Amino acid sequence: MSKYLNITPRSETRNFFGKNLRKDLTEFLHNEIIEVMFTKKDGTERKMLCTLQSDLLDQSYESYDDTKPPKIINEEVMRVFDTEAQGWRSFLLANLKYVKTDL
Repeated sequence: MSKYLNITPRSETRNFFGKNLRKDLTEFLHNEIIEVMFTKKDGTERKMLCTLQSDLLDQSYESYDDTKPPKIINEEVMRVFDTEAQGWRSFLLANLKYVKTDL
């Protein structure tokens, strides 16, 4: 862990979250706004404030139609709500540089 308790750099991210990276990240996202940095597909780095807190989400996320089959979830991609852009974004978990909590 870094000297800052709420920042976990990439070199330590996999150790910090272990095999449950997606599950642990989802837990943070449902409880608070977090900052993540990741490498985009074009090679540039992006810092983002994001969440999955239901009271901050676009309402279209919460609508559910049980007549349609459930979507297949790609476990390698994290879909989050960008609080600054007010829209949905996603990133590859393998490209995660750091996670910052307790903002």
